[in-house]
Amino acid sequence: MERWRGKVAIVTGASAGIGAAIVVKLAESGVHVVALARRENLLKELAESLTDKDYGTIYPKVCDVTNEQAVIDVFSWVDSTLGGPSILINNAGVSKLSSLLNGKLEDWQETFNLNVLALSVCSREAYKSMTKHKINGHIVQINSISGHMLTPNFAFKMYNASKHAVTVLCDGLRHELQLTGSKIKVSSVSPGPTATDMLENITKYATHVTTTADFKILNPEDVAKAVITSLATPPNVLIAEMTIIPTGITIQMHSQPSSQVVENSLNS
Repeated sequence: MERWRGKVAIVTGASAGIGAAIVVKLAESGVHVVALARRENLLKELAESLTDKDYGTIYPKVCDVTNEQAVIDVFSWVDSTLGGPSILINNAGVSKLSSLLNGKLEDWQETFNLNVLALSVCSREAYKSMTKHKINGHIVQINSISGHMLTPNFAFKMYNASKHAVTVLCDGLRHELQLTGSKIKVSSVSPGPTATDMLENITKYATHVTTTADFKILNPEDVAKAVITSLATPPNVLIAEMTIIPTGITIQMHSQPSSQVVENSLNS
């Protein structure tokens, strides 16, 4: 991470959960972080908690990333004030439990507006700024294992679709960058179930999700460390996709056979 010390990162969805954990890890590495979210009080609390003189500076910025002009304004401020970002972490996301049979259009629109379109707008503005300032930067999309399989949870398929879109857009972005000769990196980090506010909403309908105590769920810090690992690669190495899951689960969820069936299979 030494190459990023003193550089600028933009983190979306930075007020809590995975986003806040990423801000902390970046600051501890000496990176200056522009922390974007809608909850100003949480952003300020986060910034005030990171005061070590060896840490990077935290710049809390209230921003609804589904508002294109608000995103453009933030990147313009970073351009003029801080010399442009070297890192973008697209972490902001939402999960609306809304079935395909009787779900609400506004829930589906909110899911795609934040998980797909806002991510794309932020990536576009990061490319423009990095190119303008001749920065060989790194864009990290916080994806999900839901972007690589079909979650069996009821009313969860629109979220699945949005994260599959992120998987496609990651390689699509790499392709377009390749065509321009850009050296900007694009990584996808896909965590399994993580202890966040989003998961709390899901667990109301998914009884198979357990707690960190029995190692069936990740902590936000686990995901933040994965992001740091991706950023710490040398310029000639790209972690295109990093999938991290809690020990004891699988990427694709499977039906659970009875203990007798398992025992008979192992002893046959």
